Amino acid sequence: MDRQQLIDLDHLDRYVAGDRALRDEILAIFEEQAEMWTRMLDPQAEDSAWRDAAHALKGASRGVGAWEVGHLCQEAEGMIGDEARAPDRRMAALEALREKVHATVAEVRRLRNL
Repeated sequence: MDRQQLIDLDHLDRYVAGDRALRDEILAIFEEQAEMWTRMLDPQAEDSAWRDAAHALKGASRGVGAWEVGHLCQEAEGMIGDEARAPDRRMAALEALREKVHATVAEVRRLRNL
């Protein structure tokens, strides 16, 4: 996957007005948030807990321009209700999200070490 697709640097640079130290600080916060909220996504969780964790991660992702993670979170947010809550559906969504978060966090670490 092209690294540019994981983090939209143009979006992030506009957000931080080109301030490299601020960019790195925001990326560090995103890294922490992404790992925390991903851990909190439990396929067996009640609808509100699942939706809240997906929503929080979506917001953090969109803030730094991690559009693909945000898109997966938006899909996960909608997995509420009896049929949508099926553990196998949520587990498949969580696995895809974990994979994308892992790649995105690796890119964040690379960017912070440049």
